[in-house]
Amino acid sequence: MEPTMEEKLNACIELCEAGDPEMCAFLGKEFYYGWNIPQDLDRALRYLTVASENGDAISQFSLGFMYWSGRGTEPDLDKALKWFLCSAEQGVPEAMYNVAKILLTKDYEKNKDEAVKWLKRSANAGYDTAYDMLSDLK
Repeated sequence: MEPTMEEKLNACIELCEAGDPEMCAFLGKEFYYGWNIPQDLDRALRYLTVASENGDAISQFSLGFMYWSGRGTEPDLDKALKWFLCSAEQGVPEAMYNVAKILLTKDYEKNKDEAVKWLKRSANAGYDTAYDMLSDLK
C-alpha cells in the first residue's frame, strides 16, 4: 500500500528534525511558501537555518529575505546581510543585488564601492535589475 501524503510529509519532517540539511532545505521552502503544505513560518525559519548553516545557497537567500523583510521573524539587517553574503558568494545573482542594497542602506558613502562591486557581479550574472541600479548610481 502506497504511503499517504501525510505519511510522506511526516517522514520528511522526521529526517529534517534529525538534522538532514537537504531535507531541511526542501521543507524550509515548502513551509515558507506554503507549497503543497500549509504555510508555517516558524518551521520555515528553523529548517532554513539548518540548511543555511550547512551551505545551501538558496536556503541562505531565503533566510536572508526572511530577516530583511521581517517575514516570520523580527527584521534584522545584519543577519539578512550575513545570509545574503553567503548566498552571493556561492553565485546567486539576486543575493548579490540584495547585498548591494543593504550596504547602501546601512551607510551609502562608506559602502558605495563595495555595493557597486556586488551590483556588477549581479549584472554580469544576468540579474537585469542590477543594471538599473548601477545606472542610477552613476
